[in-house]
Amino acid sequence: MAMPCCSTSTTSPIPATTSPAASRRSTRRRRAACGCRCPGAGRSVLHPSVRGPMIAKRIACLLCCALAVSAAGAQNASTAAPTNVVSYPAADFTPYAPQTALDMVRRTPGFVLNEGDEEIRGYGAAGGNVLIDGVRPASKAGVVDALSRISASQVERIDVIRNASTAEAQGQTLIIDVVRTERTASGTWSSEIERNGNGTVYPRLQASYARAAGGWETSVRFNGLWEEFPSRTLRLLRDASGHLASSVQTDLPSTLALAYLSGDARRPLAGGMLNLTGRFGRYHYYYDQPGDTYLGRLPDGDPDITQVTSYDRERWDLELGADYTRDLGTWRWKTLGLLTAKDGVEAQSDPRRDRNGLLLSDTTVDATARPLELVARTTLVRVDAAGWKPEFGAEVAYNRLDSTFALSFDDGTGPVPVALPGADVLVEELRGEAFAKLNGSWTPRLSVEMELAVEASEISVTGDAERTQSFVFLKPAAAMSWRPGERSQWRLGARRLVGQLDFGDFAASASLNDGTAVAGNPDLGPDQTTRYYASYDYRGSGDLALNVEIFHEDRQDVLEQVLLPSGAVGLANAGDATYRGIKTSLALPLDAMLAAARLTIDATVLRSSFDDPVIEASRPLSRVYSPLINAEFRHDVLARRFGWGATWKAANDGTIYRVAEIDRLHTGNAFGAFIETGALGSFKTRLAVRNIGSQRTHRDRRFMQPDRSGGLARTERRQQKSPMFVVLTLSGKF
Repeated sequence: MAMPCCSTSTTSPIPATTSPAASRRSTRRRRAACGCRCPGAGRSVLHPSVRGPMIAKRIACLLCCALAVSAAGAQNASTAAPTNVVSYPAADFTPYAPQTALDMVRRTPGFVLNEGDEEIRGYGAAGGNVLIDGVRPASKAGVVDALSRISASQVERIDVIRNASTAEAQGQTLIIDVVRTERTASGTWSSEIERNGNGTVYPRLQASYARAAGGWETSVRFNGLWEEFPSRTLRLLRDASGHLASSVQTDLPSTLALAYLSGDARRPLAGGMLNLTGRFGRYHYYYDQPGDTYLGRLPDGDPDITQVTSYDRERWDLELGADYTRDLGTWRWKTLGLLTAKDGVEAQSDPRRDRNGLLLSDTTVDATARPLELVARTTLVRVDAAGWKPEFGAEVAYNRLDSTFALSFDDGTGPVPVALPGADVLVEELRGEAFAKLNGSWTPRLSVEMELAVEASEISVTGDAERTQSFVFLKPAAAMSWRPGERSQWRLGARRLVGQLDFGDFAASASLNDGTAVAGNPDLGPDQTTRYYASYDYRGSGDLALNVEIFHEDRQDVLEQVLLPSGAVGLANAGDATYRGIKTSLALPLDAMLAAARLTIDATVLRSSFDDPVIEASRPLSRVYSPLINAEFRHDVLARRFGWGATWKAANDGTIYRVAEIDRLHTGNAFGAFIETGALGSFKTRLAVRNIGSQRTHRDRRFMQPDRSGGLARTERRQQKSPMFVVLTLSGKF
């Protein structure tokens, strides 16, 4: 890849970092300059049940002082913005025969794609780290769809924006902007055949087409797949003394089928640009898991109990979005509307019979979930290259979840309903947020970013439980960035965050495969986080790129499983925790050893600590899995349009802490390899192998009485083997 071309952003100047000592001296000077004592700045969380840490007060004070000094001295500030954009022209990706913009984004050095999170309510906090022509797609779940609809021939360049500071970036230290040429008629297609470890072969298909029609630039994409994930599991259940009580051998040929149609259209309108997006499709995941139980012995082919655990989840998804962007002199105004709706049903059953076929028990679950979200958002930002750039915005969102849940148990005499609190509930939330930001350059190499946001919400629960809660939070943020040279940038910052509750936690749920059931809790409130971070980004010659971020988070009111006042088990705001880690993305050219070879590594290492009220001691947070490491070696023989490589996904560990159980999961290493060529025709051919030698997973569950502070009652160990997959992919453009 050629030497990257650097340019100065005209839309989002990038803050940088200074040392802690310099930051303290700078803070003292700003306080002296404005004479502000910032009374009341510590009210970062105004709801009486929520406690804000001291850092929120300091961030708010820093914002107050910095805004005052910046406003007073804006005329004297340097107008030279730091170089914050590294551009990779489309020609740099040509040797790798990309078919879509998604292929190019995934090959951008030192960058890890974040697709966003459609489960997070609202638009501002749910976006990924991708812009298209300087604008986030008007979608929470459609980043991959949007990139897949853009043919590689329509991409002019990929801009890596370091320390982006606008509301489009949402505090992320690294985002990219896919800059397109004028849209012309073009299309891409991909056909994939996969063979799993059981010998089953199944297809995946996708196609996209873009063209101009009637003044609109339009694109549409279809993707569909059907795939089967076979695995075999052996469960060993032992009593407190370690003696084998039973063993269970299961086969799990789970199946996923989905089909989605998405599209977008844009056109100039009244001096601005109107963008419309849409996505509609069906998701279906199901399995029938046969199992054989052997009492007091290992499997020998003559089971004492047989069972078939069934799971069937089907969901229809709809998302519609519209945004309008217009430049008003030196300001840019953007307004957005978004609708998402889902309609899902879930059915589970677990009948068990003795060796004579007599029914011993049958547990069933029937549930529905129908979430709906409406979002309106508007922002106004100054976009001229000189001086300090203020930005203002507001977002209003309405969210609703209509959920039903029915659990029953049959011991052979007929089904009997099992009551759980929060079985049938309607959860509604009306939330609003307003924010103001200021960013700019103090010197040609040093810049600052400041933000102050206020969030207010009301959450009501009706049905089996009745509860209404109101919250108001103050969310300050501040960051500084420093560019010592053209190739590198440092950033240091702090940000106050408010979590977005999963409405499903307000409702009851169960997993028959795990034998767990939890009640809904109408008293849940958002967790709050104060995040400190430092990052470094380096862009060298060719493919060389390194991005590192170190962070520490102080969390309050974290959600963990507890015994609710009703006597049932469920999630609740359980206390305080710390969460810290390091994220690294490295692209390392290996030309000195092998021409046109490259090693890429994306790694995240996490640690956490939570003061557990059940055991009255510190332990990690639930569901923190670490390390998360993906590595790829790739070698391209450019003259022959041929490439090959190997992949590695590192083993990781994590634990779920339930009221009377510790559930540890160890996922083993996964190795893969691939070859690809563009020399067989006008299309690209790729043959890949995943899980070479199979991937092994171990799950250890320890059950205590009466809870985790008590003695060991029994254990369960699961040993699972996931077989190898072989995938042949043909892709091309038309």
